[in-house]
Amino acid sequence: RLHSDLGRNFVGLYLYGSLTQNAFDARRSDVDCVAVIRRRLSPVVVSRLRTSLRGLRSRESWMRRLQLMILIQRELLQFNGDGWLYQFGRLTRPGSDGNPISWANTRESGQVVCGADPHPFVQPIPPPLMRAALQREIDYLYTELVPKRNSQWRGKPAYRRYAALTACRILYTLQTGRVVPKRTAAAWALQHLPSVHRAAVRSAIARPPLSGLGLARSLATEWLRQLAHSRWLGPAVGAAAAFAIGRRLGRRR
Repeated sequence: RLHSDLGRNFVGLYLYGSLTQNAFDARRSDVDCVAVIRRRLSPVVVSRLRTSLRGLRSRESWMRRLQLMILIQRELLQFNGDGWLYQFGRLTRPGSDGNPISWANTRESGQVVCGADPHPFVQPIPPPLMRAALQREIDYLYTELVPKRNSQWRGKPAYRRYAALTACRILYTLQTGRVVPKRTAAAWALQHLPSVHRAAVRSAIARPPLSGLGLARSLATEWLRQLAHSRWLGPAVGAAAAFAIGRRLGRRR
């Protein structure tokens, strides 16, 4: 249906994330997709897409889990590029920060739903570009959990759990260059993080989740504060960032 609505502007539709990494949780996981197009969408096409997506959502229960990005091929890794996002039943135009993390995931384990193979137009992600993206991700989480007083997410246990697990994956990717499921990264973090932060990780991965996650909130908040302002991820580390964090984690285990 997406291909039909986009016509000749369509390049491909790609599935990535937990569904392609044998880590999908039917209770919580999103269905992560990215569509690549050749040029910007016209208002007429956007209206047509909204109608199609609304119709699909009324018939297909999995559409409530769909998180679909629509990005322009020449701007895939461009900061402040154009882009559309379908999430929570709405198609919006928030733009794109050129995040290479999803593309590293797509290159490694993603699946082509239809269209062109993405490998020719998405080359291996350069380490400096990946480090910059990881820094932005930590900054996003820190801002939402700490200084943003009117945050709609900070008080939600599910978001705090997401923040703690995402931080684990950021650290894992920084050291290894690979993008893995959050729980895989959490298992790694339990072996490598300083002991003071492990309780937050254990709370986040507990089944069933620990009630309230108060401990996870306090520890995850302090953890993110340290990450956002430390030389682990700070720009001063530069090209030595991955090596530096590996040594730090190894010494403080």
